[in-house]
Amino acid sequence: MTVTSFVRGFARRSPAPQPAFSAGAALAVGGLALALSIVALSFAHVGLMQVCVLVVLAPLVEEAVFRAGLQEAFLLRWNAPLLANAATALIFGLAHVAARGDFTAFWVAIPALLLGAVYGRWRRLRWCILLHAAINAVWLAPGLAGRAGAIGF
Repeated sequence: MTVTSFVRGFARRSPAPQPAFSAGAALAVGGLALALSIVALSFAHVGLMQVCVLVVLAPLVEEAVFRAGLQEAFLLRWNAPLLANAATALIFGLAHVAARGDFTAFWVAIPALLLGAVYGRWRRLRWCILLHAAINAVWLAPGLAGRAGAIGF
């Protein structure tokens, strides 16, 4: 194969698929996660380290392991998107139960189904990471409700 034939073959390939979400939507979701985290920090019911772990580190690591790793493997093996999503969400919930030592942690399986549906639809890890960060940022906010009455909200 010559360089010329390689370049011609490459030029004939179909263009890359367009992103499912616009850059503006990604910035909005990321901005929401950041804004909620800053608000949570300002009320001091969580520390900076907890926000960093829940809004940055956990979404990156968990989505890489559970979506790009486990769910992708299930999709390739079973070719059944709903089953792959359900199995991944179940394992995600059980992993949280094991990590926290509390069965109520299994409730994370519900938003995991949403994250799995997003991954199954677009197969883009970045959207799952952004959504996971936003979900965790919102999860930090319940402490704000109790403090809001004390400051007049």
